Amino acid sequence: MLVTVTAATLFAAVTFPSAATQTAGLYSSKQAAAGATAYAQNCARCHGANLEGVSAPPLRGSDFTSVPGGGSKLTVHDIFKYMTSLMPAGNPGSLTHDQYAAVMAFILKENGNAAGSKALSYSAAMSSTAPIRK
Repeated sequence: MLVTVTAATLFAAVTFPSAATQTAGLYSSKQAAAGATAYAQNCARCHGANLEGVSAPPLRGSDFTSVPGGGSKLTVHDIFKYMTSLMPAGNPGSLTHDQYAAVMAFILKENGNAAGSKALSYSAAMSSTAPIRK
């Protein structure tokens, strides 16, 4: 069963942080590379090889990072919690904590967020109020 949900529906009641919060350095380049592999194996069929969206919404660009009508940015926590709870479609929760964190690192990289020297942990992603920028 394929469920289509818009960002507006998912995040209508979410409180967003100030734009001053930064995502730079939340993940490592090595982790993003591992995330690209996990993404290709588990996400690309629906979200597209280039995160452009196929049968599911895109995971890059302003259509992905902004809440419609509000000008706010989705946070790492918002996306990560949704992803770990409901993705991949048809087999939610099936990735390891490290794989989910790596996919989040890949998504951050593809949305123009700079890498740092330390890998993003599952718990850090789950609690991060940093907005995803593009």
